[in-house]
Amino acid sequence: MSESVITVEAVMKRYGHVVAVDDVTLSIPRGQVYGLVGANGAGKSTLIRMIVGITEPDAGRVIVCDEDLANRAPATKRHLGYLPEELIFYEQLTGDEYLHLVAGLKEADPSTIPEELDFFELSPFKDKLVGGYSLGMRKKLGLAAAMLGSPDALVLDEPLNGLDVEMMRKLRLRIETERSEGRAVIISSHVMSFIERIADRVGIMRFGRLVAEGTPAELRAQTGLVDEPFEDVFFQLAG
Repeated sequence: MSESVITVEAVMKRYGHVVAVDDVTLSIPRGQVYGLVGANGAGKSTLIRMIVGITEPDAGRVIVCDEDLANRAPATKRHLGYLPEELIFYEQLTGDEYLHLVAGLKEADPSTIPEELDFFELSPFKDKLVGGYSLGMRKKLGLAAAMLGSPDALVLDEPLNGLDVEMMRKLRLRIETERSEGRAVIISSHVMSFIERIADRVGIMRFGRLVAEGTPAELRAQTGLVDEPFEDVFFQLAG
């Protein structure tokens, strides 16, 4: 098995005359956090949906744990834990029931569900219908679902929305733990300070293309912005 958990090879996605993702190539090895950033409409979410197998690329391919996603092997999806930006739940299920459903679909051990409920501070609400959850509770439930089964890769699209500062810190520490255990993590977020702190490498997208890539320190050196906020580095490289 190769060290690369996720390999994206020259993928392209077009919607009519609009090229959403244009010839993007990247590789994420075990034990690395990759920050994917860009303005709205840059192509981040489309790329992420191709990485997790929801959207098929028009060209190129995505390989997860040495398996081409185009083969649609059910086992390949079990390597992935995915948090979409727009969360959709079965509103008439309780939080506990929803996680048991996800565990069954992922063939994950359901005995870890109480641990995830505790970590994301949802235990007091586990028997409450998801339809009554607040934005923050829904985000935490989505994160708990993504973590189930200890997947080889975590793909988190805007994981911070709706979280308070304490939970943001807990999530950062959890991601660092997942990295230390050899998982690959992709995080897409508009919170540049969080990305700089957590990401080993950062990819910046603009108009569907990957226009810059490197460690946060390398991107700072490339722009000459050593002491300014990381968002200034982003703005310069993203044009």
